[in-house]
Amino acid sequence: MAEYERALQLNPNFSLAYGYYGLALTYCGLWQEAYEAARYALRLSPRDPFSAIHYGVAAYAQFVGKNYQDAINLSREAIRQRGDFAGAYRVLTVAAGMAGQNEVAAAALKELRRAQPNISLAWIANQLPWKLDSDREHYLEAFRRAGLD
Repeated sequence: MAEYERALQLNPNFSLAYGYYGLALTYCGLWQEAYEAARYALRLSPRDPFSAIHYGVAAYAQFVGKNYQDAINLSREAIRQRGDFAGAYRVLTVAAGMAGQNEVAAAALKELRRAQPNISLAWIANQLPWKLDSDREHYLEAFRRAGLD
């Protein structure tokens, strides 16, 4: 967090730093602040080659906030911009799973497995740096609902 904050102090218009700062905030459970950071990154540089990442971070923040349809829409935009974006497929999978959109979740999971062949519940539990166990469990439950075992 401190490194992103320092980067933003040095250059308050550094959109990529805002995007990744948003991701770090999401992992800390601060989804509203994370969403605002990602949206700000998009406002700073709407044609940025990293816009897909900013949309993916915004989608993940909305998932953590349990705003599943918003997470689905933002994930789809990230995927539209970058069709191989595993992070966006992860969020689309879990948001659709929690929203009860089983066909969307299954299709997203299929694409996720193509983009990230090593995806598993164990990988998710061990590789993503959540501060809050409740956020980890929410994510894992969403993957279970989507059909990942």
